[in-house]
Amino acid sequence: MIDKSKKPLITVVVPIYNVEKYLDECVQSILNQSYKNLEIILVDDGSPDRCGKMCDDYATKDSRVKVIHQENGGLSAARNAAFQIATGSYITFVDSDDYISADMVETLYFGMADNEAEMAVVGFESFFEDGTTASSHHEKNVFTYTKTEALDNFLFNDYLTPCVCGKLYARRLWDTVRCPEGKLFEDQFTTYKLIDQCTKVVFITEPKYHYRKRTGSIGHSSFSKRTYDLYDAIHEEYEFISKKYPGQCSNITVARITWEIVFVNMMIAARRTDATVIKATQRFARQNKRQVWKCKYISGIRKFQIGLFMYSLPVYRLSYIVYKKKHPIG
Repeated sequence: MIDKSKKPLITVVVPIYNVEKYLDECVQSILNQSYKNLEIILVDDGSPDRCGKMCDDYATKDSRVKVIHQENGGLSAARNAAFQIATGSYITFVDSDDYISADMVETLYFGMADNEAEMAVVGFESFFEDGTTASSHHEKNVFTYTKTEALDNFLFNDYLTPCVCGKLYARRLWDTVRCPEGKLFEDQFTTYKLIDQCTKVVFITEPKYHYRKRTGSIGHSSFSKRTYDLYDAIHEEYEFISKKYPGQCSNITVARITWEIVFVNMMIAARRTDATVIKATQRFARQNKRQVWKCKYISGIRKFQIGLFMYSLPVYRLSYIVYKKKHPIG
């Protein structure tokens, strides 16, 4: 059992690139955490603006801050660099244009300790450039999952999303896992491998991680060949989970369908078409439609949308284009 009175060192990793406008809000939210025994690693990933100097200034003012300056290598390279100097027993990640509630680290740590888990997760609140916000519709609650339960639902939004941020990990989970350098959607390649090593995962539904949705971020970039990293990751994790846990993680099939449709949506939004991928996604969805109808992790509206995608792609495409015009970020 974890001894909560000891307050072990927790490492917070922040990869930083070209976010001068947002960096202070992010770092201050970490420095002001109610849980004080922190090691804060700021990784200046070759940022062309003032971020590097800002990082050095934070380190001068607070001894908990360590700074790495490196040539630009991307988000995964920045995260991986932190492992070389991290000394905490636990580790969490914050993206540099986001911020966290003052009690996020404490909430994660005590949630992990109370439930004897190796990973703890909090809810997300998304906030937009126009000042509006959106968060999970869960009542304030705590869910404890076995490994197979966590793997069964981790890909569904409002449950255990693939995002590496908003989670606290026992450091040992990362001993054999690193973020894939040179890939977009790197979290999709990573999180299931960490859950696979857990015996318990605790999900605290209160939104403690505040995720900035802005034009130009990776999640809203234009569609390109590199976007196929998402498609590859979906298939890699599906093969891993379905083969290692046959019959135990039935909803991973529905997760694959929903994320393949996300990939197709990105094509539609960019006015691109890959008939091979679209037909394969429709075929797989039709083959597994009974699992879609039975899945408890998606709403009736989402099931209707999947059904529309299966059998009436032109109508689905038109409805999605109309939706994106009304919701350009989201």
